[in-house]
Amino acid sequence: MTAYVVVDGPDGCGKSSQAAALCTWLGERGRSVLHVREPGSTPVGEALRQLLLSPSTGELRPMTEALLFSAARSELVANVIAPALQRGTVVVAERCYLSTIVYQSFAAEKGLDLDWLLDLTRRVHGAFLPDAIFVLDVPAAVGRARRRARADDRIEARGAAYHERVRDGFLQAARLEVRAHVLDAALPFAAVQNELRNRVARLLP
Repeated sequence: MTAYVVVDGPDGCGKSSQAAALCTWLGERGRSVLHVREPGSTPVGEALRQLLLSPSTGELRPMTEALLFSAARSELVANVIAPALQRGTVVVAERCYLSTIVYQSFAAEKGLDLDWLLDLTRRVHGAFLPDAIFVLDVPAAVGRARRRARADDRIEARGAAYHERVRDGFLQAARLEVRAHVLDAALPFAAVQNELRNRVARLLP
């Protein structure tokens, strides 16, 4: 038995560090584990990541962003995630379709139709949907403070009002998505990691 789990949430919530620590913990317990990120973790995905996140790209329509994120996701699911799950590997992913729903529908000024995005998600994932999506919730101001040590990417550079909508969007999306579980990521790192470990352990024999 294996599992496909996602760590998601607003920019600055700590998903990359938490996902990496979770993978280390799983590996120490003898699990075969694969750590992937969206967009990325395939040649096509990494190229699209550069395009989508580079400030030099400029503004894109929500439809364009959703299609590009979904194209990267399609390659990742089909070529990396599905084969790993079939081998019995635990997959830990940074971000998933929930981010597309939030950023390109709920937080965008002219957001995309939710039903359309959900249909696109089903087509991209097929039978390989996440078992659990852990949304690391932090106030937008906390996420912004945590990002101060690095340069913002194209999406992170959007204004404070946008990131408030992103935070609210994740909470709204989590209420609609049965796979989503909200964790308080404003707590100390170790407390958040311990909660992640406990929840993932319940998914595994």
